Amino acid sequence: MVSLMRAGLGISLGCIWMVTTALAQNTSPEKLFQEAVDAQQRGDMTLAISDYESFLKLRPDSLEALANLGAALAHTGQFDAAIAQYRSALKLMPENPQILSNLALAFYKKGDSANAAVEFASVLHAEPANLRVAILLGDCYSRLDQPDRAVAVLQPFENSNGDNLDLAYALGSALIGAGKARDGLPLMERAAKGKQSAEAFFLAGSTWLKLNNFPAAREDLEECVRLEPTYPQAYTLLGVTAEGAHDTAAAEADLRKALALKEDDFTANLHLGGVLYGKRDLTAAKQYIERACALNPSSSFAHYTRALLEKASGDLDSAVTDLEKVVRGDPNWLEPHVELASLYYKLHRQADGLKERQIVDRLSAEERDKGPDARSNLGNSPAH
Repeated sequence: MVSLMRAGLGISLGCIWMVTTALAQNTSPEKLFQEAVDAQQRGDMTLAISDYESFLKLRPDSLEALANLGAALAHTGQFDAAIAQYRSALKLMPENPQILSNLALAFYKKGDSANAAVEFASVLHAEPANLRVAILLGDCYSRLDQPDRAVAVLQPFENSNGDNLDLAYALGSALIGAGKARDGLPLMERAAKGKQSAEAFFLAGSTWLKLNNFPAAREDLEECVRLEPTYPQAYTLLGVTAEGAHDTAAAEADLRKALALKEDDFTANLHLGGVLYGKRDLTAAKQYIERACALNPSSSFAHYTRALLEKASGDLDSAVTDLEKVVRGDPNWLEPHVELASLYYKLHRQADGLKERQIVDRLSAEERDKGPDARSNLGNSPAH
């Protein structure tokens, strides 16, 4: 019985092999390629990939098949495999701008901005009027924290493409990143309104907040949450904006919304703790300030805020410990030195108090010479 079963199995497999071989012999490479193209065009990427791979076993130097297979693989998220196919195609035609562009897009979608930028730059060199490639290259440079390079790529396109919202977003973002917020904001506002983009409204709102323009910041951030009601960072900045405008009720409400969406948001925890400290709800404030310190132990602002809380609670020694940590990390920040000098005197540490008093006098004089302090309201500002 066993030998018969084995014999039968062998006959069956042999029949399958012969049928498969016969089918392969009857399918010409040209027909196989066309079937792959048809499958790709109707969205059946699995079949298209299989057919292209079979075709390439017969015609390994087919530029079209290599490029098409790369596109099919990229469509299914197999970016490394797609990149390998595009590179094989470029060995056959090194300067093909379409294949170079597809290679760059595969790197871009994979999240490899550095390699994407190299390939996009090659395409733009060959096609200097290609706006789409310029926008993608500019975005790569922005992601690589090279906003000046992004501006240099994008700005020449601005005059002749003023109505292009993708260009407005990319250039606006690059200008803001390059420290030219006043130039970038109109472009970002245009992109936000034209595209109805939550992300663009958020970037515009956060930039207005850095400029201490609370009404403009709130307007854009409210548009952001209207478009995307579960955007936790937007509620965080709405809370910071309200706090900056001295609307503590709105600040508390917005910060609680942010934490309901993302409880480990450092900025929301710190600012809600600061708002509650301002209301002298010290027990509730401690919960959020302690969490902020745990989330970002290196934050000077978090430790400064905790020191204020500890001082208000009567724990002067702990307040001194936190303030000493703050001034070591940020020796030119005036307020912690003021608080520390006061606490030293309260604890009868006269020599330390005098030393801090001298530092306060020096820093105060320097600030008078420099003008108003330009500390950002974003992310880490202390509670007063």
